[in-house]
Amino acid sequence: MQLRRAPLALGLGVALAALPTHGQVAEVDVRTQVFHEPSATSRMTVYTPELGVSARPTDGTRVFASYQADAVSGASEAIKAGPLLSGVPDIVSRASVQDYRHVASGGFSLERAHARLDASYTYGTENDYRSNAISVAAGTDFWQRNTDVEIGYSHGFDEVCSLAQGNLPATLRQGLDSSEGCFTGSERVEALDISLDNFRVAWTQTWTPVFTTQLIFSGGLQHGFLGNPYRQVVIGPTGQAAQEHHPDDRSRAALALALKYYARGLKTAFGLSARGYRDSWQIQSVTSELSVERYLFPWLTLLVHGRVYAQSGASFWSDDYTGGEPSYGPRGQYWSGDREVSPLKTLLAGGRLEGTWRADGAGRWVGVFRQVSAGVSFDLVKTVLDDFTWAGQLPDDTLVMLPSLAASGTF
Repeated sequence: MQLRRAPLALGLGVALAALPTHGQVAEVDVRTQVFHEPSATSRMTVYTPELGVSARPTDGTRVFASYQADAVSGASEAIKAGPLLSGVPDIVSRASVQDYRHVASGGFSLERAHARLDASYTYGTENDYRSNAISVAAGTDFWQRNTDVEIGYSHGFDEVCSLAQGNLPATLRQGLDSSEGCFTGSERVEALDISLDNFRVAWTQTWTPVFTTQLIFSGGLQHGFLGNPYRQVVIGPTGQAAQEHHPDDRSRAALALALKYYARGLKTAFGLSARGYRDSWQIQSVTSELSVERYLFPWLTLLVHGRVYAQSGASFWSDDYTGGEPSYGPRGQYWSGDREVSPLKTLLAGGRLEGTWRADGAGRWVGVFRQVSAGVSFDLVKTVLDDFTWAGQLPDDTLVMLPSLAASGTF
């Protein structure tokens, strides 16, 4: 998503890209990632294979498509209760989870001189969710390509399955017990709309041959059912539970600054970034990340990085909606069992090893590829929950392992 050279160039980019030129390069990218929570009580594993293909039928024109699948298995808690009901037996239930998600996308990029235009469409489906997204972006560079400005916008129109409960008040609505009948016209369930709008503006500046900065402003608007249709929250002192109830609207904004410096003497690139975020639910967060990347050999690079993230809770967050203010109890008309809207911190550490092999001259690897790349990475994420329990008990699913493999070939 980049914007290059002034408004006039953005319009010219589309027309210029239609001019026939020569060029024929194709690329295949295959990767898979595993998300694993080694929890004793709610273990969760997600396998995510992905295939991407792209081609350049002419110079300055690229078309691409990708397919991604998620296979989810494990267990998750369905009812959120706070510490004041810790003595109630079985208030925390375990729900078995097994689901498959499929995502297909395609699009094109057009580029001439200093102007660029990108567009794509993505469709995703799973047992209880349907998603559609359209993205467009434009870019320009100038001042001898040392300055690059980019803008982008995407619109998503999704549907989530929930139990059909008519005009029942929020305090009486129950969570979805299974995805059976979703998107089939069954009267047992209904499809609820979600609208997602996101935009981004970025400025990338190369100050010297070894020092680059990037400033990014992003924002978003969400409208519709923004909770989890399965999750219930105990809202009464006797154990009365109701489906999670979030506001229907959420606006968000973030500002990020990234710096990259290449130390020639060490033959190593150092990266540092910081990001601030705020939304209409009164969640505020800060993120900082440090990365170090080095060529171990001309064909092999090693990247190590670490990230620290901290956020406040939403204005309506409470660990127990049954006990009254100020420590626990209602926060107005909304209630949530989502730890992602509670105060928390996350720590990430990991690395990636990637090799790239280029064929000499007009040669080809295995008779086909001009270039072949392969990589392996592993990240470890630890979440520190400041104010979240399951019926008074601290969660044990706060550690995530993220191994991944990737390979690509250009021909």
